[in-house]
Amino acid sequence: MSGERIFEAAGEMGLQLEPYECDKVLKLKNFLKFRGRASNLTASLEDEDLDVHVIEALQLAALARQLGQQGRWLDVGSGGGFPGLVLAAVLPELTFTLVEPRAKRASVLELGLAKLGRRDCGVCRGRIDAGRWISIGGDRLERSFDAASARAVFSPERWVEEGRPWLADGGVLYLHLRVGDLAPLGVDELGRIERGKWSLVGGRV
Repeated sequence: MSGERIFEAAGEMGLQLEPYECDKVLKLKNFLKFRGRASNLTASLEDEDLDVHVIEALQLAALARQLGQQGRWLDVGSGGGFPGLVLAAVLPELTFTLVEPRAKRASVLELGLAKLGRRDCGVCRGRIDAGRWISIGGDRLERSFDAASARAVFSPERWVEEGRPWLADGGVLYLHLRVGDLAPLGVDELGRIERGKWSLVGGRV
């Protein structure tokens, strides 16, 4: 039932997953469920709750495809694997840098990327604050990303300020808003997908 629910939800959002892609997402979900018990990845590891996280990540993937997103993508606060690992699973045309300060969660992200065969993607331990990179363990974070996202890390208004310095000219910032909310001031909205309680917006700042 989980696979059918995820497959149908993706189709409703305009993201056409091949059966093998859906299978990859389900294997990733099971990996995160197994690893989550030891690493405290999410508040709940029940199948239905994990499906919600997966579908929300696929909503972002659907918007990226809608906008024809290409290039390098920065995902800040990837700790539980959502949306970063799910995006890496279904958007092979993009390369991802996942940012996470906590050691256990960063290790899970590295294992998840390896499991997906995404050697072109990486994990950086640290955080961004006031447009600066605060490294943990010496990891460096390069700028000029073509896309950037941050789920449940900053308010939308603050994410505009924090995300802007890391984007290349013409880069797209992805924001999680409540359904019906307007994009923050300074965001030129390029596209939006609404589902459940979230509006996923992509725009230039």
